Formats: sequence, C-alpha cells, structure tokens
Amino acid sequence: MGSLGQDLRFAVRMLRKRPGFTAIAVLTIALGIAANTSIFSVVNGVLLRPLPVAEQDRLVVPNVIGPSGFEISLAIPNFRDWREQNTTFESMGANATRSRTLTGGDRPEMVTTRMILGDWFETLGVPPHLGRLIESDETWAGAEPHAVINHGFWQRHFGGSPDALGRTLVLDGETFIVIGVMPPEFVFPSASTDIFVPMGFYSERMCWEDRGCSQGSWAIGRLADGVSMGSAQADLDRIAAGITEMEGDQQAVARLESLTDAYVGDIRRQVWILMAAVGFVLLIACANVASLLLARGESRRRETALRTALGAGQSRMVRQFMTEAVVLGLAGGLLGLALAWIGIRLLVPMLPADIPSVMQGNIGMDVNVLLFTFAAAALAGLLFGIAPAIRAARPDLNVELKEGSRGSVGKGRQRLRSGLVIAEVALSLVLLIGAGLMIQSLGELQRVDKGFEPENVFTARVQLPQVRYSDQAAAWAFYQDFIDRVEALPGATSASLSQIVPLQGNSWENFIFPEGVEFEQENGRSVLYHMITPSHFETLGIRIVRGRGFDLTDREGAERVIVVDERMAEQFWPGEDPLGKRVTYETEQVPDDFEGDAPRLWRTVIGVARNTRHYELESPSRVQMYVPIQQSGRGWATSMYVLVKTPGDPLAMTDLVRRELEAMDSDVPLTDIETMEGYVDRALAGSRAMGRLLTVFGAVALFLSAIGIFGVMSFSVVQRLREIGIRMALGAKAGDVVRMVSRQGLTLTLIGVGIGLVAAFGLMRLMASILYGVSPVDPVTYAGFALFLVGVSFVAAWLPARRATRVDPVIVLREE
Repeated sequence: MGSLGQDLRFAVRMLRKRPGFTAIAVLTIALGIAANTSIFSVVNGVLLRPLPVAEQDRLVVPNVIGPSGFEISLAIPNFRDWREQNTTFESMGANATRSRTLTGGDRPEMVTTRMILGDWFETLGVPPHLGRLIESDETWAGAEPHAVINHGFWQRHFGGSPDALGRTLVLDGETFIVIGVMPPEFVFPSASTDIFVPMGFYSERMCWEDRGCSQGSWAIGRLADGVSMGSAQADLDRIAAGITEMEGDQQAVARLESLTDAYVGDIRRQVWILMAAVGFVLLIACANVASLLLARGESRRRETALRTALGAGQSRMVRQFMTEAVVLGLAGGLLGLALAWIGIRLLVPMLPADIPSVMQGNIGMDVNVLLFTFAAAALAGLLFGIAPAIRAARPDLNVELKEGSRGSVGKGRQRLRSGLVIAEVALSLVLLIGAGLMIQSLGELQRVDKGFEPENVFTARVQLPQVRYSDQAAAWAFYQDFIDRVEALPGATSASLSQIVPLQGNSWENFIFPEGVEFEQENGRSVLYHMITPSHFETLGIRIVRGRGFDLTDREGAERVIVVDERMAEQFWPGEDPLGKRVTYETEQVPDDFEGDAPRLWRTVIGVARNTRHYELESPSRVQMYVPIQQSGRGWATSMYVLVKTPGDPLAMTDLVRRELEAMDSDVPLTDIETMEGYVDRALAGSRAMGRLLTVFGAVALFLSAIGIFGVMSFSVVQRLREIGIRMALGAKAGDVVRMVSRQGLTLTLIGVGIGLVAAFGLMRLMASILYGVSPVDPVTYAGFALFLVGVSFVAAWLPARRATRVDPVIVLREE
C-alpha cells in the first residue's frame, strides 16, 4: 500500500507539471465518459432497473393471437378458463384500462382507471401503502364498488392524508369507496393509472360471457416456482386447443413473453445501438489519449532510461505509468460525471414521451450509474495506458541513445500511433454513417404519405358519464348538438367526431366477414373500425377516391353503410368494384325478438377512402373501415374525440370548445388536448431522438479523430524537423514539404476509411429494423461520409504540414 501511495503522489506530481497535456487528456476522456454515462442512464432506467413488482423474472404476459395472426385483447371467458385450468401458474390476473369522469371537485376531471380481474394484485406481489388491496374474489360479477388509488392521486386529491381511506370517489356518476393506497414506487403498468377498481362491478356492461368480445383486456401471470416459460406455453396451448374444440373459438391462443420484454418493447434494440455508439466514442477518446501518452513518453525517454539504469524493474515502471493513466481516467470520469449530469437533462426531453421509464422519471443518476461511470473511467485509463506504459517500461539504452535526438523516433512507436489514428478514423466513419442513415430515415418518415392532412387540426377528448348517457339516443343527441355548436364557432372551418384518432395510439377493431363466405373465423379479417360524423373526411383531409362519404341521411333506420379504405377494397374484393359490396361483423347486434337463427345485419360499401397511417408512420395500418356514428350499433362509444380544422393556431380553439361543452353539461370534461401535428411529432420522436443522438456522437467522434490526426501529424513534423530543414536547404519548395507531410496523414486516413466501410457494411445491418425508406448499405451515404471524413482529415493533416514550411533551415540545422 505504501508503494501504491507513492505511485499516486508521483503520478499527480508529474501530471501537474504538464497542465496543458493533463487538461487536454482529461477533457478528451470526459467527453467519452459523459456520452457513455448519459446513455447508460437510459439503459439503466429502461432495461436494468427492476419493475416495482415482486420476483419479476417469474412474471409473464400471455399475448392473445387472433386468427389473422395479429395480437388482440383477451376475452373474459378465455381468461377464466386459463386461470382455472392451468397447472403451471401460481396466479393470474387480468385488467383493462378505462378513462372515467371524476366529479365532486371544482370542475370535472378525466382520470385513468384500471379494472382488475382475478389475482391481479396477488400476482404483482406489491403490498399497499395504506389500507388493503382488492382481493381476487372481490373482482368478479357483482363486485362491490371498492377503489384502490395510486400514490400520486392520493397526494393530489387527498393531500396524502390517511383519512382518504373510507372516502368516496364519484366516477361517471357512480360512487366508489377508497379502501387502499398503493406505494409511491408502484407505477405499474403505467404511471398514468390513477385508480384500480374491480372489473366485476361493470359486468352487466361488459362482454362477460362472449368469447368474441374482449374490450381491451390483457393478462399477467406468475409462473409456479421452478416452471419454465416453455412448460407454461405448452400448458396454455393445451387449454386453447380445448376451447377451440368445444367452442369453435380460435381467440384463446396465447404467445407468452416475459414481463420485461413486454414492458420494454421495441426500444431495447435502439438503446443498445446508442450504447454501442457511445462505446465507439469512448474508444476514440482512449485512442486519442494513448497517442498523447506516447508523444509524452518521447519527452520522458531520458528519464525512463536513467531510472532503468539505476535499477528500476520493468514491472515497477509499468505500474508507475499505468497509475498515471488511471489517475487521468478517474479525473476524466469526475469531469465526465458532471458533464453527464447536464447531458441527461438535455437527453430526457429528446426521448419519446411514451416510454414507460421516461413517464415514470426513471432516467437519471443512481448508484448503478455512478458505479458504471467510475468503472468506465478506470477501464479507460487501463485501456489507453497499457500500450504507452509497456513501451516506456522496456527501453533499450543503446537504442534510446540513438533515438534521443529530435530527428529520430522509434518505428514501433510510430506504427502504434499510426494504428491508433486508423482506428479513430474507422470508428468515426461507422458513427457518421449510422447518423447519416438515421437522418435520411427521419426525412423519409417526415415525407411519408400519411393519407390525411394534419396541419391546423385541433383535437380533444370528450368523455360522457356512462350512467347518465347509457342510452344511445341520449348520447347521439348530445354529440350532434355539441358538434353543431363547434362547427359554428368562429375560426372553425370544419369539425367532426371520431372515437379514435390517427397516430394517437388507440384503436378499435372488429372481425369482418364479406358477403358470400362461410362465417368461420378463417374467412374473416380484423379491421380497424372508425365511428365518425359525416364531416370527418373533410376535417382530416382524407380524400374519397371512389363513391361518396357520409351525409346526414346516413342515420339510424336508414340503409347501413360503410366507407372502406383502398387496402380493404383490394384485400376483400381483389379486381372487383367494391361499391355496393356488403360486409358484416362478428359482434353485430341482431333483433332481440328474433326467433330461430339470428340473421346477419349487413353494411353496404358506398365509398373508398385513401389509406391512412394509423398506428405508426413506418408501416401501413391494417385495413380500415368507417361507420356513421348513428349506425354504430353495439359498438358505440361514450368517449369521442372532437377534431376542428382551423385556418390559424389550432390550440386557440381550446377555450372556445371547452366553453361550449360546459354550457351543455358542466360534468363533462375536455381532455387530451392536442393537435394532429403534435401526434405526428410524437410518432417521429423515436427516430428524431436516434438521429439527433447519433449525429451528436458522430460529431464528437469526428472532432476527436481530427484532433488525433492533427496531433500525430504535429508530432511527426517535430520529429522530422531536421529532415525538413535539410530538404528546404537543398531547394525543396513549400508545396513539396506540404505534400510530403500531408501524404502520411492521408494514407492513414484512407486505410481507416477502408476499414470503417467494411465495418459499417456489417454493423449497419443491425439498424435495418429501425430504418425507414433507406437501405442500411446505402452506397451514397457510405461514399458521401467517406469523402467528407477524408476532407476533414486532409485539413487536420494540412495544418501542421503548412506550419512545417515556415521552418528556418538555418536555425534547425544549427540546433541539430
């Protein structure tokens, strides 16, 4: 320990002697550490931080796969069979989210409720902060109106008072009693959930016994101790086969995935790509500092030779130089940590807001991030210090005497510095190509034909209390009066209602059968289903390419009509005219007094609309159909979105629309206020964040590489001053000297570019899944950034070469 302390004191003293060198080295490492720490905070928050549940590794999500191969939500009878017939799960619960109107305060408020069924809380294994939880046998049909509230809701509405237990909440006109409060860390499955209620309380208003109706439910299960996911999958497959055989239902098929995978989703690949990118930045920084240490080692050759001659062993010399390197690395880590603190605050707003960890505020500094930072700093010190330390610790005294002059340098050291520059150039090119591909992908997404016009469209959500508006006629009358009022507002070009909005993240689907096929599930298809008012196509700028849209005559009692999109027309009636064709869907209502086999209720196609992007911009939505709101049948909704087209700022309509709504019913809130352009921006957020971050990292890498080339060439010029002086004394022109020196830098650059192109060709394929409209091996991008990097490298090599021409040969030769 004594010798280690001595090495540390000596290392600090030596670094303080060269403040310029130390500052540059520390800042270089700090840039690499800051980038790595910032992105690792995302990795930690999204992938590594455990969810607020017990024994997370035993929790799985059974995703229901419909006959069309797409994921669909879970029917309650199928969940009941899974729960009762399985032999591999310790417990299983289900839930569905609903927005409800909370009244009793100064103004109505929209809250997010989660209806739970079965062993929901038991499966998650989280105890309450106050009171008790809703137990399994309290969630089925006929359940009492109990409520468990989220910790944030408890703080906002009850001031964190224990007296909240036993208090009442009025949701959609129905009174619930608060029996428990969740702990502050429990933000599962979403931080936006306010209240948990038993699903069974709403059993009479839900598809409690209908296997073809799901209403947005999904399940979570806890595997029994020692059971593998494969065994559980086989168990659910057995149950699904039995349901299909007995009921003819194919919607009980489940595909298990771990809760972690279900929670993280597709962001895992993007996060690891960013982590690899900042890893490259740190490697470039290490190569730069290693070059600096090698150059500094040249100035310490006489010191090293003298210490060796006095008996210092090789291991002692290596340890001393490595100690200096680690001290540099840790100093860079401290500065990098400070820069990362700033970087994280700049980074979080760039991330997509719908990432659960971002919503929950999990991106930031914690013990894991601090440990990672100092581990990375120490590792960086070892990485950039090992080669210079070994080089410096084994001097050949005779050779050192020969290489002691300014005009001579060991070929081994020169090759090592050249190799470091080549590595920097190659890594920089990979990062630049990755950034270029992401920027091109973002541009393609921004230019994609969305099928609708998002400009100047205001959107907001209107939620009618179900108890007061349980009658369809009353709800339709309210909505018709409301939309008439909104259309009459100053600044409203057109207005419409729809139960779903493109790119908002919600959906409503039905299983559709075209006329002329057997009503077997293999003959039907899942179709995205829009309930709208007639002016919806005009408000969103969705063009009707054939036939007509809706008008006020398309109401209850008239012929049931639909408008389909181009993809639905092509898939249902390929090569035929879709106008006049008829469809029905699985959940269509039939007359209650009909005796015998119930007839199908058919809907006639009257128009074909352009395809629109609904779920995401990257890929076309599933086939879509539009239904007039007053002909929606059993699928009508008490929650609708109002859309208003304006010539100016859409958000200027907020107060006007809210005033009209309050005049009609003061208990109906206006929520989720946004613009259609805002939804488009959200859809672009992930690609935009990736593009920006890779661009920043590419720019840092380019800067460090240019500095590295400049440093190596400057050192080369210093080592070759005598040679340059002789050449100029013999008549060499300035241009000859510039070409001679620059050629060395360009040679290293071209080798690095060649290696970088090969590496990028292999690595960019890993980005294929997050690119849109651009090939991961796009030749224009590769060639463009290769030439750009060559140009930057030329400038970095030219500057010291140009400085070499200003050398006075007489002075140089006299000094030699």
